Amino acid sequence: MSIDLLFELQHEVRRLFIAGSGMAAGDLRLQKMLPQLQKLGESAPVFNRMAQAVSQVLEAETSGSASKLLELGTLLNSVLYTQGKTETKEDLVSMEGTEAKLSTTIAYRKLHPLVEALTQKGQGRMEQLRQGYDDGLFHDFRVIPAAVSALDDSYVEIPDFLHRKVLPTLGMEALPALQQQFRPDGGKGDARRLELIHDLLRLSALDLLLQAAKQGSTEVRSTAIELLGDYPDQEDFILEQADDKKKEIRRAALFALSRLGTEQAIARLFKALGSKDQDLAIEPIQLCKANDLTLSVIGHAESALQRIVQRTNVEDSAQQLMADIRSLQGKRVPEVVDFIEKLLSTPSFIVPETETIQEAAADLLLQLDLPEADRFAVTLHEVYNRKFIAYSFRAAIKILPPEDVYERFCHDLRDKKQSTAKDLLRVLYEVTPPLLDQLDEPVVAASSDFTTWDPRWVHLFVKLDEEELVCRFAQDSDPKVTAYLVKKCKELPNFNRSKTANMLLILFSQTYPDAPKLLMDILEKGGAKQFYYLDRAQLTLLSLLPRTYAERLQQFAEGLSYQGMKNQLLEIAETIATRPEQTELSDNEEKGQGLWGWIKSKMS
Repeated sequence: MSIDLLFELQHEVRRLFIAGSGMAAGDLRLQKMLPQLQKLGESAPVFNRMAQAVSQVLEAETSGSASKLLELGTLLNSVLYTQGKTETKEDLVSMEGTEAKLSTTIAYRKLHPLVEALTQKGQGRMEQLRQGYDDGLFHDFRVIPAAVSALDDSYVEIPDFLHRKVLPTLGMEALPALQQQFRPDGGKGDARRLELIHDLLRLSALDLLLQAAKQGSTEVRSTAIELLGDYPDQEDFILEQADDKKKEIRRAALFALSRLGTEQAIARLFKALGSKDQDLAIEPIQLCKANDLTLSVIGHAESALQRIVQRTNVEDSAQQLMADIRSLQGKRVPEVVDFIEKLLSTPSFIVPETETIQEAAADLLLQLDLPEADRFAVTLHEVYNRKFIAYSFRAAIKILPPEDVYERFCHDLRDKKQSTAKDLLRVLYEVTPPLLDQLDEPVVAASSDFTTWDPRWVHLFVKLDEEELVCRFAQDSDPKVTAYLVKKCKELPNFNRSKTANMLLILFSQTYPDAPKLLMDILEKGGAKQFYYLDRAQLTLLSLLPRTYAERLQQFAEGLSYQGMKNQLLEIAETIATRPEQTELSDNEEKGQGLWGWIKSKMS
């Protein structure tokens, strides 16, 4: 009890060292501890001396408080030093070395933030770990135990990063720590450790896997059983686990069987697809590469289709058919294409009860990414009252010339209120990147290749009054497109409206002579109090203003009430004021470089 009091007193003395000795006189915490020290001093003189030192600190004048506090601290540290113990109650054992070859040339001061991020809680740790990985700090043996221990971290992103990226790069150097910290009865962290140990030892870890699969916790057992899928001679054991009472164990066993791909494994996976474990079996079947299993699933699906056609137990058959189709994902073989074609070519299957299955089948058709699948998807354009038009359009833009795509689908956009037109517009938005995405990711924009679109699309979108699509499809200068964009900008002169900013960008790229004036007019009409933030498109627009507009932009900025925005605009105004006059690019130079290539040339 007395030693605890001394440690508490040490804490308070340190506090006063930090706060300043001037705060020590009359300190309430020291006053509260003084009677306890005096009572202990009745039986031990050293505590009586400690109590006197505390009293002197409490009663000291400001000028002498520093020396009294220092005397108390010196006395206290001396007593605590003599009270320290080095012995342990545990049995002494010989220290085992390792074959680690990692160096330790990095100063610990540089390693400390990384070790702290691995062992402590708080924000910003993930960024610290990524930086440490980039700097090669994990390749120091002082960090490895903390990295292995952090596999138990409650912030999922950290153990995932260590498990998938960091520890595998350390190789055998991480093995001693992994083995030392692995606990068969542990949780997710120990399951990760087991997987890493197996990745390093492979066949040598088989005994450990079997032990973990039989005696470990549920999470450790699941991982061990799934890893046993690499060992065909463990098939009988895995098959036993597929009938375990615990759902997690059965799921792991099915994944292991999918890796085996043997005749018995295929039979057990197929059995699970028609049982209570149907949902558990779908992903393992997707991952299994055995073509015999794929053919069995197709046969199973055809039986379910036949029952639906015959209107026999439609609800259960539809549920089974959906599971079969989901199981066929990733199976890029002609037999799957043939079955999906049969499915979507059967009128008696296209009924309200199978709506969800129809969409899943059409989606699978596109996922296969096979020429024969895409050709069939294109033929779905007009059948069943054009309900598959979105899938047909996606396939068409992959395999048909741009002019054919336009001729096939332009007529479906005559009336925007029709469901067919809505579906087609939706997919048009999905397959074309927004302008801001093009600005942020120029590589993605280039791969999208807008030149593959027929130029008539943009005129159709003008008629439909689809502002955003007009901007996405606008290519070379076009009087009709320019007139439409100018009109829309004047109708809705709101600089904070993203569509307005996009339209102005297109007008600038089309070298519309009044684009700068239109931009400034819209900016000034918006009102000085409405601007608190500028996005990428707005900043780009303002940076495109010619130097003759620098003074006008400066005057506008002076009227803003928000200081941050004011400073930002003044900086832009200063930049464009010092920019040299742009020389006009020739037609050949302007063509082919894309919207953002043009913007970059104007801002350079």
